[in-house]
Amino acid sequence: MNCIKQKGIHVGLVALLMGIVVLFSAGCKKTTETPEEPVLLGNDPVGIVYDYDYNAYNLITIVDQGWLRENMKAVHYSNGDSIPEITGNSDWVNTTEGARCDYNNDTVNAKDYGHLYNWHAAHDTRNLCPEGFHVPVNGEWNKLIDYLGGWAVAGGKMKEKGTTHWTWPNSGANNSSGFTALPGGSRNNGGVFGDDMGTFAAIWSSSNAPTSGYGYAVGMDNEGGDIANNDEMDETWGLSIRCVQNSGSNPGQFIDNRDGKVYKTIEIGTQTWMAENLNLDTAGSWVYNDDEANAATYGRLYDFATAGKVCPEGWHLPDTVEWNKLLSYLGGYWIASGTMKEAGTDHWNSPNYGATNGSGFAALAAGCRIPNSYPSDYYYLKVFANFWTSSTSKYVPTEGVYEQLENQTIMVWPLTDDKGVGYSVRCVKNN
Repeated sequence: MNCIKQKGIHVGLVALLMGIVVLFSAGCKKTTETPEEPVLLGNDPVGIVYDYDYNAYNLITIVDQGWLRENMKAVHYSNGDSIPEITGNSDWVNTTEGARCDYNNDTVNAKDYGHLYNWHAAHDTRNLCPEGFHVPVNGEWNKLIDYLGGWAVAGGKMKEKGTTHWTWPNSGANNSSGFTALPGGSRNNGGVFGDDMGTFAAIWSSSNAPTSGYGYAVGMDNEGGDIANNDEMDETWGLSIRCVQNSGSNPGQFIDNRDGKVYKTIEIGTQTWMAENLNLDTAGSWVYNDDEANAATYGRLYDFATAGKVCPEGWHLPDTVEWNKLLSYLGGYWIASGTMKEAGTDHWNSPNYGATNGSGFAALAAGCRIPNSYPSDYYYLKVFANFWTSSTSKYVPTEGVYEQLENQTIMVWPLTDDKGVGYSVRCVKNN
């Protein structure tokens, strides 16, 4: 038994399941060809994300946010409902529902610049972003802009450099953030296209503006490196949309009355998770390398039976269904690890690929304990974060299911191992 003994088997299984999911989804939605990966325009991405229509987008990380690097091209909301295409000026102005169009009603423009959407589409609860992503609110835009130095310079750090898509001079553009903003132009509140493709990038926020009939947007142009944020725009304007990865909210804490330890908590979707590994000293638990100094940071390692009963009152060890709900909210098991792992290399070995901790889950690579092994009982500190679930393997009853995050990828691996192995425990709050 060991922490990664089944990985070779499960990597193949995961790849097979991904293929099955794509084929099944295609059958449910529509017949599609294999999606083309988007052209790389900025920094290297950490993953590829697909919307309902199988349009592909690069996932990039900026501060603790996961952004899609391309403008949205979706023609359906995430539930499969169509986003109407409206070409006529008066029809565009008069609709009170979500709508989309291509700049100048020319489908060629959508390939690089994406569609233009009215604010109703950006604000619709059916969500036109890929699963695990959403149209950003003002606070998320402001956080990005502040991180990039504020409104006076952030635009330059976000704009694609050069004049392939931007009209000269594209002042200040260096795309140092990798955001790769493109000037998709606009459609105004009279339904008229703005003659501004190449000179103007305007992107919706999903936040309501205080003025009735208006939403918020951000804007950049080819003449400077600044960015306008928190701009009120009439909801009938047609603007681009970028999506940001879901994250956690309402950080809190609770006290484990059994030993007085205080744990951080985080709400992720409709679940409340511990944001630290459990550290209750009990039979069936161990500290990495038998060094109590590791417990304060990494918590303790538990065998499967102990893990199932060690959570405090009001909390429990999650099963695979609950883990899948968490991973789905964060965009799926193939990218969720990035927003779950603590950023940096204090508790992860380099490169800690794609780690932003945008969800607040703050996974730490606590390694594992393999009893009676050689040359040690403890392995993979700062390499793997392994969390027991309460689920038992369907095929090998002596093995339990655990979830593995690692320093080299943003995937979360669902694996199985002998129930005597020591893994970390994260508890989820009872509903």
